[in-house]
Amino acid sequence: MLKWHEFYAFAGGAAATLMGLMFVVMSLGQRTLATEEGSQAMRALFTPIVVFFATVIVVAMLMLIPDPVPRLLGVLLGAIAAAGIIYMVVSGAHRFWRGHELGFDDLLWYVVLPYVSYASIGVATAAIWKGAPFGLDVVAAALLLLLLIGIRNAWDLVVYNIQRGGE
Repeated sequence: MLKWHEFYAFAGGAAATLMGLMFVVMSLGQRTLATEEGSQAMRALFTPIVVFFATVIVVAMLMLIPDPVPRLLGVLLGAIAAAGIIYMVVSGAHRFWRGHELGFDDLLWYVVLPYVSYASIGVATAAIWKGAPFGLDVVAAALLLLLLIGIRNAWDLVVYNIQRGGE
């Protein structure tokens, strides 16, 4: 785990910084988000981005615990994976995508890839539980994917808000 220390420190710091920027973005678009459609979009699209960044922060913190017990780490990562998948179902991103006839790229980035990330954390859980060394690689890949999803989706929503004129 020591060889991954810098990765998790960087990933957690990046996620925390990006989460702070999301609060700025949301405050700048408050007129749009105050509408009924904006409220639905916030629950389905904006809030998951903050959840993705929070997931990266929490997992990075877990991975930075000195001398972690692999089985306990596996249980905690498993809980995060399950919570992430449940959250994706509850957030309504798929329903929002279908209801607003968004493009395939939005389906991929707002729905499919987040599920893949949380499922990957679940796979890593099993690997770490069994002592397989690739588990650490899978956790790192899942966090990197969550960071990329958050960055792409945040940018997409900012551009969308600008195109609408910040209504």
